[in-house]
Amino acid sequence: MSAMIKIAIAALVAGTVQAVPYAQNAGPASGDRASMTTAAMASSTSSSMEEYTTPPSTTSGSTGSETTGFPVFGTSTANPDDLKQLAKDLQSEVTQVDRLQRLLSVDNIGKDPLTDPDQVHDVLAFDFKNAPAGGDGGRILVANEDNFPLLVGEGIAGAVAFLEPCGMNSPHTHPRATEFLTVVEGELVTGFVLENNFFKDAAAKIDALAFPFNTTLKQFEATIFPQGSIHFQFNPTCDRAIFSAALNSADPGTSQIAQNFFTLDDQIVNITLGAANSINPSDVDMFRANLPPNLVRAVDSCKATCGM
Repeated sequence: MSAMIKIAIAALVAGTVQAVPYAQNAGPASGDRASMTTAAMASSTSSSMEEYTTPPSTTSGSTGSETTGFPVFGTSTANPDDLKQLAKDLQSEVTQVDRLQRLLSVDNIGKDPLTDPDQVHDVLAFDFKNAPAGGDGGRILVANEDNFPLLVGEGIAGAVAFLEPCGMNSPHTHPRATEFLTVVEGELVTGFVLENNFFKDAAAKIDALAFPFNTTLKQFEATIFPQGSIHFQFNPTCDRAIFSAALNSADPGTSQIAQNFFTLDDQIVNITLGAANSINPSDVDMFRANLPPNLVRAVDSCKATCGM
């Protein structure tokens, strides 16, 4: 990633989300910014990321390629259009019993129940090993009504992510859901910031619009990201990490902050970033064309520690 792109992303997060200090038990801050910011994750100019890294594993190698826990990724054999059509058909049924009876019946007619174990498994099981690559940093797959008709009418969705060493699920929001995340393997640095004026006085002391909270989660620890909050997940180690997430909406939605910001009108981007952060407006198109994908290898210091 070029230095100019790093500056753009850092400026976006710092200028729009404001500072995100790393503090597991965060309280009112002093006038100085805390050492860790979300912007630092996107910029090699900060040395504070060293506190997130661990020495390379003696058993996994420098890239973590021999670590356990990641599945053999495959491609789904299900036809996405067929699954969507089935989901639409199920929505016409009034009750949950009617939906499940139809879904678990021969030819989805609702008369004769499925008895073949493989067919029953195909209906009841969702395979997260079909997660597509989300960039250099890992893979993520969301199960919802469109690709898993068993969820029709249940009001929930779920996700599993596989983060490579130093990989990050970049800052994003779910506009229609709260996320409940559990670390299945490895370690994650996570954080969120709510709307303007959250802990207003403390936020003002760090020149922010809202006070942010970050924490590190170990294996089998969990947390939530409130609906609409800007949040991220970062693997600070040289080993792979896996997390699962439940979302309390059938249609949670996802909006990546930096990536979507640069789709706005150039003048809006220029006013927000150019004047405030001394970024040349002529670079906006380059930033837009070269922004990293959702899952990115985020921190140069982490990559250097892990020998990448």
